[in-house]
Amino acid sequence: MNTRIMTTRRAGAEGAVDLSKVRRWHMPTPMVAENWGSLLLPGLRSIFLGQMDAEVGGAGTGALFNMATSTKSQEQTLGIGGMGDVSVYEGTIEYDAFDPQYVKTFEHVEYAKGLAIERKLVDDDLYNIINQRASLLGQTFGRTRRKHMASVFNNAFTTSLSGDGKALSATDHITSKQRGGAQSNKGTSALTYDSLVATMQLMQAFTDDRGELVTVLPNVLIVPAALESTAWTIVNSMNRPGTANNDGNFIGSTGMSVIVDRYLTDANDWFVADSGLARMHLWWFDRVAAEFAVDPSSDYDLVTRYRGYTRYSFGPDDWRWVYGHSVT
Repeated sequence: MNTRIMTTRRAGAEGAVDLSKVRRWHMPTPMVAENWGSLLLPGLRSIFLGQMDAEVGGAGTGALFNMATSTKSQEQTLGIGGMGDVSVYEGTIEYDAFDPQYVKTFEHVEYAKGLAIERKLVDDDLYNIINQRASLLGQTFGRTRRKHMASVFNNAFTTSLSGDGKALSATDHITSKQRGGAQSNKGTSALTYDSLVATMQLMQAFTDDRGELVTVLPNVLIVPAALESTAWTIVNSMNRPGTANNDGNFIGSTGMSVIVDRYLTDANDWFVADSGLARMHLWWFDRVAAEFAVDPSSDYDLVTRYRGYTRYSFGPDDWRWVYGHSVT
């Protein structure tokens, strides 16, 4: 569309210059200002964070974590022991003391990855390609977080994760730092109705450092994608699965839910958890939430580089919330 410039007269000039016939054409122009990279930043940041959140989305084992923020270079948790029974009151109150247990230190780790946007993509109006790159970077950050969450279970039988220095699922967990003793939260049974019932019973026998029963409510069955159908049948069948009898499904009556995590790497291993205790002892500390920014080293004329960055730590500080089966 053309726009007519209004008529003006220049003072002091001979005669009048009529500009009414001068036309100026307004053409759409690409965004090629000197700071074009910064102009793209708000939209690309929104795409990046949106895609990352969609990838994480509270799915899988991430639902069990106690999500917290951190303002320090590292975080520490201290386990404390239980208390004895309440005494009969005979005029004086008995004040109990908590025995300190194990200190767990969480060291925050930095994670970063970048992408480059060429000016020619802006010149050629190829914003779909630009948006796809930001989306893929967000997906990568989200996928990395999901894998780290699942790694707690993938490494549960081999890596020292628990506060007592043992693997998360082990046969020789130290009951008390002061009194010794050992307990197990590791099995080798394949997933069946009977093995799940037996595991729930074993979890409810966990004790604290004084040998008192811990209040454990096994209410989450955690499985890889390969066991999803088996887990669903065990939990959701109206009657006890796998039999011709009309027995009721005990597990179905307990409110047990199933978490399927496609980032669990072993097709046969499975876990049972108390979700309430998990959120007390399975930590995720965000020291720096995921951010998306222009890299100052960018050449703004031809290429703008963007980088995603985050810093966090994660892991359990106790083992009494979970029971794992390493199936061979």
